[in-house]
Amino acid sequence: MSSLPPRHPTARHSPTTQRGLKRREALLDAAQRLFLERGFSQVSVNDIVAEAGGSLSTLYRHFGNKEGLFQAMVERRSHHVYATLTGDDIDELPVEAALIRFGTSLLHKAMDDEALGIYREVVAESPRQPELARRFFDAGPGRMRRVVTDYLDRRIADGRLPHGDTAELAGMYLGMVLGEWHLIQLLQLEAPPSARAIDDRVERCAALFLSGLLARQP
Repeated sequence: MSSLPPRHPTARHSPTTQRGLKRREALLDAAQRLFLERGFSQVSVNDIVAEAGGSLSTLYRHFGNKEGLFQAMVERRSHHVYATLTGDDIDELPVEAALIRFGTSLLHKAMDDEALGIYREVVAESPRQPELARRFFDAGPGRMRRVVTDYLDRRIADGRLPHGDTAELAGMYLGMVLGEWHLIQLLQLEAPPSARAIDDRVERCAALFLSGLLARQP
């Protein structure tokens, strides 16, 4: 049984006017600020509306409830990353170059302060609200894995990679990229790595992953 409150009956209507879009963005901006400052459990929909302006009915109409607003916030943050990953030219790149694009897009975004803050909030709330964790995973990490899985499926279909369990392989590659660096930053144990260090790490991961994968080819 879900622990989330019921959604408003007019939940998640897409805004159709510029005014509606601006109100929706204002609510998302306010929610992100407050969630990161206070923690998800310490923020109410009334707090978000007071910060953003507008009304509760507007929030309910666009997002359904606080959890729906959180999911939309994650999806918004993720959108430009996935646009890069699914660009028209991705299938024209050499496989290693495509893997590097996937990896650098993921690691640069996963290591920024806002992404780390959201991740910490989800981990803190997941025992009480497992459905929130599921929504976060589906909108963020799960979506990334699906993008890479689909890419590997296409490379198997065109003969550039050997057959294999592409969902498992995608998870292995993304796990290599994140590795201990992501955990260290979540725990705030070290200063963040430089952009160059991130790029170098992803290049090594892509080379190791691809060489291991091709070594399995008959």
